[in-house]
Amino acid sequence: MDTGVFSGSKKNIPAGTTIPNQGIAEMERRLRSLEEKYANLERRSQVTEENMLSSDRKIKAEIKLLSSEFSDLKAQAAEASEKVKALIREMESFARIEDVDVIRKYLNLIEPLGFVTQNEVERMVRQAVEEAIAEQLAQEKDSKSE
Repeated sequence: MDTGVFSGSKKNIPAGTTIPNQGIAEMERRLRSLEEKYANLERRSQVTEENMLSSDRKIKAEIKLLSSEFSDLKAQAAEASEKVKALIREMESFARIEDVDVIRKYLNLIEPLGFVTQNEVERMVRQAVEEAIAEQLAQEKDSKSE
């Protein structure tokens, strides 16, 4: 039969009665055990709190990084949008298919490939001048020999 304070017995110990040494030792052991458990819980609580604070700092840093990356991406998207708009404005000034068809019809009517180039004209003029000079020289020769 255990008469300790924490033994679970509901016996009332009359005042002035001394608890035997064995009961005091048992109470001390249980008290130390409870103190250790309490100290362990405090250490765990402190470690958990430190881990939460560390995680909170890491999460805040990641959020800040993601926020800056998001801002960069947003700026790049806006820049790309502006470039696309500029490209569209530029393309609006391009000739349409109907305009190209009209030009093609005029070119077919005019046939510019049948025209003479400036180099060909210069060559033909030189050749005509040389022939005229040669003919004139031949006539002068004939008139002197007669």
